[in-house]
Amino acid sequence: MVSIQISHPLMVNARVLGVPSNGQKRVAEEISRRLAGVELVQPGEASSSGPKGHLWEQTVLPRKARRQNLWSPSTTGPIYHPSHVVTVHDIAFVDEPAWFSRSFAVVYDQVVSRLVRNARHIVTVSDFTRERLIEHYGARPDLVTRIYSGTSVAFRRTQPESTRETLERLGIPDAPYLVAFLGNDPRKNLARIVEAWRIVSDRHPEARLVTFGRTSNARVFKAAEIGEPPASILHVGPVSDDDLACLYTGSRGLVFPSLYEGFGLPVVEAAACGARVLTSAVSALPEVSPADTLLVDPNSVAHIADAMVDLLGGSDAPDAIAARIASSRRFDWDTTASLYADLFGRVFA
Repeated sequence: MVSIQISHPLMVNARVLGVPSNGQKRVAEEISRRLAGVELVQPGEASSSGPKGHLWEQTVLPRKARRQNLWSPSTTGPIYHPSHVVTVHDIAFVDEPAWFSRSFAVVYDQVVSRLVRNARHIVTVSDFTRERLIEHYGARPDLVTRIYSGTSVAFRRTQPESTRETLERLGIPDAPYLVAFLGNDPRKNLARIVEAWRIVSDRHPEARLVTFGRTSNARVFKAAEIGEPPASILHVGPVSDDDLACLYTGSRGLVFPSLYEGFGLPVVEAAACGARVLTSAVSALPEVSPADTLLVDPNSVAHIADAMVDLLGGSDAPDAIAARIASSRRFDWDTTASLYADLFGRVFA
């Protein structure tokens, strides 16, 4: 991991560090730890999310920052700070407002619309989000820069013995399996994943769908109105990056037919382990996917099921594995941090 000395003092709006792990928190953590001398400022844990978090950002944080250079890494921030760079991950609250409470969608839309007008510069994590900001909010193209996120060094193709030991410890039988993220965010498309898996499981009864994530199996399936999941779906709960790398390495592929992503971290992490990828032909997902990715219509259970069958039945050549790993190297946290440092140097000069 590199340590980069930035040319101007920088305060980081670290509100996102107080919430459970997600892709936006990962960006804040990975960049901040690589930039030497930055000052992290965050509210108490109880004030990190919801209305209290927004109130802290708009009142307490501006007083602390005064006229210092400020970076807000998680889509929101003080709307009237004079020297401010903001990273916007996506605008799903505009594009798919039904996934959110009305108050959430309205607040985020209003905050982002003002940040686009008032911030010194906007960073996005994909060309897709950059184009949406320009289209929807009329953002000036010269004031919006795309900087991709990276992948942790933990995501690499693991050795057979390490993979085998991890699978045994997690209770995964010696059978073909696919990996999927289990989350209660509706954009993750869980109901269609399970419906497609029921079709696949009838054709491949020996196969398993291994799900991971911090949310409980029963809670998520109930929220998605799925009922009792098939016995061939195994949930391993929250796992470390090292264990997830083993899961990807031993699998026949990742199943990630998300309805909307500003980036798509699971796709690049799975590719870094050499795994095949099934994901959606929408939003930023094609942009960050390896060349041999199976791109599906995320609204079609039949398309998802057919692609799952392809993953389970297809052979995987060493050259294809190497090509996926090579494609993931453009998503590197050291490179990302260097690009941020260069941008801060230009914007705050």
